[in-house]
Amino acid sequence: QPGDVGSEEEIPLGAGAVVRRGASMVAVYRDTFGELHEHSAACTHLGCIVHWNSQEMSWDCPCHGSRFNPSTGEVLNGPALTALRTLEESE
Repeated sequence: QPGDVGSEEEIPLGAGAVVRRGASMVAVYRDTFGELHEHSAACTHLGCIVHWNSQEMSWDCPCHGSRFNPSTGEVLNGPALTALRTLEESE
Protein backbone atom coordinates (compact mmCIF):
# COMPACT_ATOMS: atom_id res chain seq x y z
CA GLN A 1 0.00 0.00 0.00
CA PRO A 2 1.56 3.30 -1.09
CA GLY A 3 1.44 6.49 0.96
CA ASP A 4 -0.53 9.58 -0.08
CA VAL A 5 2.70 11.44 -0.91
CA GLY A 6 6.29 10.43 -1.51
CA SER A 7 7.75 12.48 1.33
CA GLU A 8 6.93 15.01 4.05
CA GLU A 9 8.24 17.84 1.84
CA GLU A 10 5.16 17.46 -0.40
CA ILE A 11 2.70 18.25 2.43
CA PRO A 12 1.47 21.88 2.37
CA LEU A 13 0.93 24.02 5.48
CA GLY A 14 -2.20 23.05 7.40
CA ALA A 15 -2.51 19.65 5.74
CA GLY A 16 -1.79 16.01 6.45
CA ALA A 17 -0.85 12.95 4.44
CA VAL A 18 0.11 9.34 5.00
CA VAL A 19 3.76 8.64 4.19
CA ARG A 20 5.30 5.18 3.80
CA ARG A 21 8.50 4.59 5.78
CA GLY A 22 9.78 1.11 5.08
CA ALA A 23 7.02 -1.22 6.29
CA SER A 24 5.34 1.53 8.34
CA MET A 25 2.64 4.00 7.39
CA VAL A 26 3.06 7.37 9.13
CA ALA A 27 0.36 10.04 9.54
CA VAL A 28 2.20 13.34 9.03
CA TYR A 29 0.54 16.72 9.67
CA ARG A 30 2.27 20.01 8.81
CA ASP A 31 0.76 22.77 10.97
CA THR A 32 0.33 26.37 9.83
CA PHE A 33 3.76 27.23 11.29
CA GLY A 34 5.43 24.47 9.22
CA GLU A 35 6.07 22.13 12.17
CA LEU A 36 5.58 18.42 11.45
CA HIS A 37 3.52 16.19 13.78
CA GLU A 38 4.00 12.47 13.15
CA HIS A 39 2.06 9.48 14.46
CA SER A 40 1.50 5.90 13.43
CA ALA A 41 -1.21 5.86 10.75
CA ALA A 42 -2.70 2.69 12.30
CA CYS A 43 -5.97 3.40 14.10
CA THR A 44 -5.77 2.30 17.74
CA HIS A 45 -9.21 0.66 17.48
CA LEU A 46 -8.52 -2.20 15.04
CA GLY A 47 -5.49 -1.08 13.04
CA CYS A 48 -7.00 0.34 9.85
CA ILE A 49 -4.94 3.09 8.19
CA VAL A 50 -6.30 6.59 8.87
CA HIS A 51 -6.91 9.15 6.12
CA TRP A 52 -6.54 12.94 6.18
CA ASN A 53 -9.89 14.79 6.38
CA SER A 54 -9.20 18.25 4.93
CA GLN A 55 -12.70 19.58 5.77
CA GLU A 56 -12.55 18.66 9.47
CA MET A 57 -8.75 18.94 9.80
CA SER A 58 -8.47 15.50 11.41
CA TRP A 59 -7.18 11.98 10.88
CA ASP A 60 -10.23 9.78 10.19
CA CYS A 61 -10.44 6.01 10.23
CA PRO A 62 -12.40 4.64 7.26
CA CYS A 63 -13.31 1.38 9.05
CA HIS A 64 -15.38 2.49 12.06
CA GLY A 65 -15.27 6.30 12.04
CA SER A 66 -12.74 7.12 14.76
CA ARG A 67 -11.27 10.63 14.42
CA PHE A 68 -7.99 11.97 15.80
CA ASN A 69 -6.43 15.39 16.47
CA PRO A 70 -3.74 16.03 13.81
CA SER A 71 -1.23 17.64 16.19
CA THR A 72 -1.55 15.42 19.26
CA GLY A 73 -3.11 12.21 17.94
CA GLU A 74 -5.75 12.40 20.71
CA VAL A 75 -9.14 10.79 20.06
CA LEU A 76 -11.83 13.25 18.87
CA ASN A 77 -14.49 10.58 18.22
CA GLY A 78 -14.58 6.85 19.01
CA PRO A 79 -14.84 3.93 18.94
CA ALA A 80 -11.05 4.22 19.45
CA LEU A 81 -10.23 4.88 23.11
CA THR A 82 -6.53 5.71 22.87
CA ALA A 83 -4.57 8.27 20.86
CA LEU A 84 -2.64 7.44 17.72
CA ARG A 85 0.77 6.13 18.75
CA THR A 86 3.84 8.29 18.45
CA LEU A 87 6.57 6.84 16.26
CA GLU A 88 8.62 6.01 19.38
CA GLU A 89 5.69 4.04 20.85
CA SER A 90 5.20 2.17 17.56
CA GLU A 91 8.73 0.78 17.36
